[in-house]
Amino acid sequence: MTDNNRFYIIAKKFNEVGCIAYKCKNLIEAKSVPNTLEAIRAKDVQIVILDDPEIYSEYAPYKYIDNLREFMNQAGNLNLSI
Repeated sequence: MTDNNRFYIIAKKFNEVGCIAYKCKNLIEAKSVPNTLEAIRAKDVQIVILDDPEIYSEYAPYKYIDNLREFMNQAGNLNLSI
């Protein structure tokens, strides 16, 4: 079985190394989750959708999070980390 879903949501704090990443389960999730994250993100946090994170070295290293709720919690709290 081929994995045709290649959408990852990335949350990264500007001017810091690394990011958190979540692999979307389907296209609907890929379209809706970034809008929700935009509403809760801090001004210094970037939210992007990528098709293949490993080719975008500017976001590395990636910390992959399997659970959407956990990803959203961590993305919403990126501005709180020191």
